[in-house]
Amino acid sequence: MPEFICKLVTEEGNVLETTIEASSKYGIYEQAEQRNELILSVKEHKERFDFQSWFDNLQKVKPQEIEHFTTQLGIMLDAGVPLLSALEAITEQSETEKMKNVVKSLAEQLNSGSSLSQAMRKYPKVFTLMYTNMIEAGEKAGVMDIILKRLSQFIGHDIQVRASVKSAMRYPIIIFCALILAFTGAILFVIPKFATMFKSQGIELPMPTRILIGINAAVTQYWAYTLVAVIVVVTSLIMLLRTPRGKYVSDVIKLKFPIFKLIVLKSTVARFAHMLETLSRGGIQIISALETVEKTVGNQVIGNEIAAAREKVAEGVSLAEALGTSKHFPPMTLKMISVGEQSGALDEMLSNIAKQYDNEVDHLIKRLSTMIEPMMTVIMGAFILLIALGIFLPMWRMYEVF
Repeated sequence: MPEFICKLVTEEGNVLETTIEASSKYGIYEQAEQRNELILSVKEHKERFDFQSWFDNLQKVKPQEIEHFTTQLGIMLDAGVPLLSALEAITEQSETEKMKNVVKSLAEQLNSGSSLSQAMRKYPKVFTLMYTNMIEAGEKAGVMDIILKRLSQFIGHDIQVRASVKSAMRYPIIIFCALILAFTGAILFVIPKFATMFKSQGIELPMPTRILIGINAAVTQYWAYTLVAVIVVVTSLIMLLRTPRGKYVSDVIKLKFPIFKLIVLKSTVARFAHMLETLSRGGIQIISALETVEKTVGNQVIGNEIAAAREKVAEGVSLAEALGTSKHFPPMTLKMISVGEQSGALDEMLSNIAKQYDNEVDHLIKRLSTMIEPMMTVIMGAFILLIALGIFLPMWRMYEVF
């Protein structure tokens, strides 16, 4: 909410300058009228540009730091350490300046009367919606140490999955980079020599050769234009992916892209089950829990399906039936949710679903390198074929002429 610097006369007749929060200047006059005060002047408070704050905002807090913070806070609270003292102790042990400033700010806000969940909501890039909702539920139920333990386990599992994917992708990425370097070397050093020879013979160059010569010209003669074009395309794509429509299209592609679609789908369903179970065990009602899950499940397509299901659940439909119209939730998952609802053990069933899909995702990730190999072979074959045709087709034509 905007802040305004106001000069006013109080009911006692004192002239005072203070800062007041209001939605608009009109709101300032309404507040003054209710307090029997007279406004002399109002101007919007604008903070000066702080380079250090700007630089701190650019830095990201790593998931490992959040996990470490959550684990430490849970251990201290379980040991009976007061929340404010625990935060002050964690501030001194924070590894990065960014996290230290965040924890310090939390402690200051708690000292000013805010709750921990309210303080955390001021840092949406550090603490997710699910995280703050769980903390709020823990505050209301008085089980903060248990909630923090569950959050720590959830974050730790999420980190492990991401690390496994990165590890599995390391070898294919190295191979692909080596292929690009080899292709670039051929374009810069091999193709020009053959192009000069072919042009001196005056023969008509085939399409593959013209493509290779065109790439060479773009890299060597028109490199400035090529660089600008690449920067414009990359920047445009990044900006597009940051828009709601771009994110949605990106998530649609992830669910249809060969090899990766199974990993994305199963990991998203596992995340759905993990989050819904964690929120449910934390005492959050099913409607509020689904609202949180739909926004933080990690895929907007499936998030939209969860949002549609939430509306049906609010009308009295069971969760399994509401998710039945989804194109992405497997029938077996829906059946397990249905059994859990009927038996009154939905949390346990969600835990089983999460474990099952976690195992399947782990298995797929271990096979990822093997699954990518055929695709890498096709890509390598295409590069080699282009270079081979670009060189040998003109040579065959030269032999035909002579």
